[in-house]
Amino acid sequence: MKYMLAVALLGLIAVSEVTTRPVYAMASTEDEIKKLEQDWAQATMKEGAAAADRYEADDIVATDPGGRVTDKTQDKNDLSSGDLKFQSMELGDLKVAVYGNTAVATGANTLKGTYKGQDLSGKYRFTDTWVKRNGKWQVVASQATKVQQ
Repeated sequence: MKYMLAVALLGLIAVSEVTTRPVYAMASTEDEIKKLEQDWAQATMKEGAAAADRYEADDIVATDPGGRVTDKTQDKNDLSSGDLKFQSMELGDLKVAVYGNTAVATGANTLKGTYKGQDLSGKYRFTDTWVKRNGKWQVVASQATKVQQ
């Protein structure tokens, strides 16, 4: 009887461990991606092209609000040439869904900026796909849409 009780208790503890670990891991990953989103926005304003090197995967595919599809090289050129300038970015309504080594982040970005002298200021909704490669999270896809007011 004691043996059966001990086995049952060990089984309960094992099931408890298995079901709680992923929840903690996902919550931690969600927070990590939210922080990376904030850091990427700040770095883009302050460091320009260096931010693309740090946060964007070499094979990123980004679609801007005008429908233009860019890659990392184009993003770096836009930022380093001064064609794309940001004065402020405020992220909000961040949500993250984690799928193993992939995470999808959605949110809002209220920004002030210009592209080739044209005002870009406004509120945008975005979706970024992050993949963990070699222990580092990188954005592999990004899409933004301007919110019509």
